[in-house]
Amino acid sequence: MAHQGSVQQLIDDAGRSWDLDRPPERIVSLVPSATGILIALGMRDRLVARTDFDRDEALAGLPSVGGGLNPSLERLLGVRPELVIRFEGPSDRATPETLDNLGVVHLAVRPDTIGDIQRIIGLLAAAVGEPERGAELQRELAADLEAVRRSVQGLPPPRVAFLLGGDPPWVAASGTFLDELLTIAGGENVFGDEGPLYAPMSVEEIIRREPDFLLLTEGSRIPGSLDRLPVRRVPESVQSPGVEVGRSAASLARILHPEAFR
Repeated sequence: MAHQGSVQQLIDDAGRSWDLDRPPERIVSLVPSATGILIALGMRDRLVARTDFDRDEALAGLPSVGGGLNPSLERLLGVRPELVIRFEGPSDRATPETLDNLGVVHLAVRPDTIGDIQRIIGLLAAAVGEPERGAELQRELAADLEAVRRSVQGLPPPRVAFLLGGDPPWVAASGTFLDELLTIAGGENVFGDEGPLYAPMSVEEIIRREPDFLLLTEGSRIPGSLDRLPVRRVPESVQSPGVEVGRSAASLARILHPEAFR
């Protein structure tokens, strides 16, 4: 990111360069974790729509554009966005093509790792004209993660598998912020040698890895054949790659090492 005169130059996670001559007043975020970052940056009043997956009560009064991937383009364009935040990946080609054709700026983000989250905070802060607040959020996040790391330092790490549900279940493997959070919180991911990112895994392989227990979000379900393994439930928000990852690390640390927080 750089300045050139009064023009703000931004490079997004698709490697595309965008020029903004002023902070946008009408924003739509198709990525819930990015929406949370924008709210933390004080941009709630500039958001003009939400997705069906945004659960923050502060957004309840906004119209929905549907899913974050393949949203209703009619509804999206109907709110006249000056900036759209979208997920970078091959799953939705129509949205960026349509926005390109209409000349709407769209920043692509892909928050796979904690480093990605920190970079996206900086990108969005620059886009909305709040670089100092963005830098503050980055410092707070780094400090929160370091505090969690220190709180469990020296404790023996339990061997765990983070399951995202499904049949066969999907696991968080290497290259994910969840794998990084498990390490920070004092655990050992039994699928940390797999990946990158997320992958379906057979019940037999999960059992063969001999985790001390499974981590599942509240409400997620897995095959009954895994009932022999102990399960600990984590808040659903732990799966969100946004400003809350510091709190997520603390939640995981309390679950992995309850003895350290009595």
